[in-house]
This record gives sequence, C-alpha cells and structure tokens, in this order.
Amino acid sequence: MGKVLSVFFDEAGQQDMSEGYYLLTLVLHDQSTSLIPYIEDYEESLSIGGLSDVPFHMVDLLHGHGDYEGMDTHERKSLLARFNAFVRVLPIQYHTFKYSSFDVATKDDLSTRMRRDIVDFIYANLESFLSCDTIAVYYDDGQQAVTRAVHDAFGYMLGGVVVRYKQYGYQDRRLSQVADYLCSIELASIRYVRGEESSTYHKFFGMRGDFKRNYLKQAHRKLM
Repeated sequence: MGKVLSVFFDEAGQQDMSEGYYLLTLVLHDQSTSLIPYIEDYEESLSIGGLSDVPFHMVDLLHGHGDYEGMDTHERKSLLARFNAFVRVLPIQYHTFKYSSFDVATKDDLSTRMRRDIVDFIYANLESFLSCDTIAVYYDDGQQAVTRAVHDAFGYMLGGVVVRYKQYGYQDRRLSQVADYLCSIELASIRYVRGEESSTYHKFFGMRGDFKRNYLKQAHRKLM
C-alpha cells in the first residue's frame, strides 16, 4: 500500500464571521506508526481513574452537555487532563489557519482564503507530502466552505499523489477528537490574548499563564 498520510480537519467559529474569527485545524499522522498502543494506554488511564470513555468534544466537556451531561466539574476536568496527556505523546503534527472578520467578510471569501492557505501550506511542506503514496483526507463535510477548499487545494497541489476521502475507523475517530481538542486550544489562546476568556475557561484551564504553560505550550510542540 505504500506510505499513507492521514489528514484530519476541525473548525471553530461561524463561516459568516459573526463571532469575529474562524479557525481551521489540520492534524497529520503517518499511518506507518500505529496509534493503537497510545489509544490503549489512554483507555487504560480512563479505566484506572474510573472515568467514562466518551468521545472527546471540548465544547460539551466545558459546559457539561452531550455525553458529559450529569458529570460534575471534577470528573470533566479529569477527562480533560487525561486527553491532554494523550495528545502530548501522540506521533502527530498539526497546523491551524486563523481568520478574522477583518480578513474575510463572506463565506465565499473564507473558502477562497482557506483554499489559498492550504495550497501554500502544502507547497511549504511539499517534500513531505510527495513522499507519500496516498493522502487519506478525513472530513465529515460539515461545512461547505471547508469541503470546497479542501478538495480544491489537495486536488490542485497533489494531483500526482492518490488523494482519498475516507470514512472514520477506530483510530481515525480518536484523531478526529484530537483535531477538535487542538482547534479548541488555539481558539482558547485567541480568547485569552483578547481578554475574552470566560469563567468556564478559568475553571478548566486556569488563568492565562496556567493555560499557556499546561495546554498551549504542550500543544505547540506538535506544530508543523
């Protein structure tokens, strides 16, 4: 099958820029390095801690919604700490594109900018991408602008490499959760810098210095 590179996407914000910003995070994983041992260690840590193995989703975790409904703050903070530790050891890299309402005004503008930025990112790392036989792109087509930008950019830059759009498997679901985590950390960073962080952020991440030391700095070790 040759070398396969997985690429996962997650986004934060509204495409109409009503929140003032939009983020798109890419997580990359060389499939020649199995994630099974890391996933098993993570699941064992949950079991030892008496914690439920729920699909990680940052917004729901912070606010006690979805699968986290009924869990108290202590339990949710424990889940966050274990997922943070899981991400720290994973053999992955990531990159986040950040947009503000000063940069783009419409969904079409956003899609155009994302396509250009993904093309530039691939070009800057072209040797790494071309060393692969297959690029496996995982995205749930949740955002039309993202779908268009991703398909256009990867098709344009990597026409000589097999690009396949895949459904999630066992390992892949975990990496989609990792993309959610990293995109959420980058979003939190923006809010801390702008002084827009909430009391919920303080409860789970601490003050700005705590967040930078315990979460942002650790995440940035995976930057590509």
